[in-house]
Amino acid sequence: MRIDEWLQLSGRVAIFDESRVEASHNRLASTLSPQLEALAASVDLIKKALLHQDVDRIDPKDHADYLAVSQLGFRVFNDVGAATKLLDCGYFVQAASLLRDLSEIGMLALHFSVSPQDVARWRSLDGRQQYDRFGPRALRESLKLKFSDKLSYLDQRFRLFSNYGTHPSTTSIIAHHDGDRFHVGPHFNENIYINTYRDLADLAWHVTDACGDAYCAIFNTSVADILPAETQRFQQAWNRIAPPKPKE
Repeated sequence: MRIDEWLQLSGRVAIFDESRVEASHNRLASTLSPQLEALAASVDLIKKALLHQDVDRIDPKDHADYLAVSQLGFRVFNDVGAATKLLDCGYFVQAASLLRDLSEIGMLALHFSVSPQDVARWRSLDGRQQYDRFGPRALRESLKLKFSDKLSYLDQRFRLFSNYGTHPSTTSIIAHHDGDRFHVGPHFNENIYINTYRDLADLAWHVTDACGDAYCAIFNTSVADILPAETQRFQQAWNRIAPPKPKE
């Protein structure tokens, strides 16, 4: 039997059936409406801002820089989409690994916001050379970002989700054990689902903000100037998910 015939007979390619898990999590959507709006506003702003720069360029180096920046921006877009799908289906640790990726992209975007000329250097390197020059450890030591609250936030998230979602660790046991038994495979967990969704929305907003800083430095224009309505939506979304200010 050919593979296409088998697919037609089976109807789908899946080892696990996540439909019940996904349906259970989807019932919590109303609880997360502010987070969903923040995610939607973030990815909409990134997509439209990058497409706005998709124009003919005489200098091939300038176009190569645009393509490199676009690759980072659309990776944020795809990370958010993939993380939400994994969360909905009950793969919490795997979703957290994408939050780590988002954190690293945000750190790199902040670096480009203060050193936009480094885009060309970054895209010219690969493998170990690129990681040594532009990896999280190198970015933490950047003198230009030494006292940046934005970098501190993203670095803290990078470390957190490295430990929880990327490296095998005892920390991740919380995603597999509910205090009574281990869960193997995709499973429903209300607390982890809601908390991770909130972390994702908060992080995606901050990463998009960092990307906006880089965008301004690289393209010499403000996202707010070219996309005022989308920027306003993005800012308003933060007002709905921002942690309450401490009482004085």
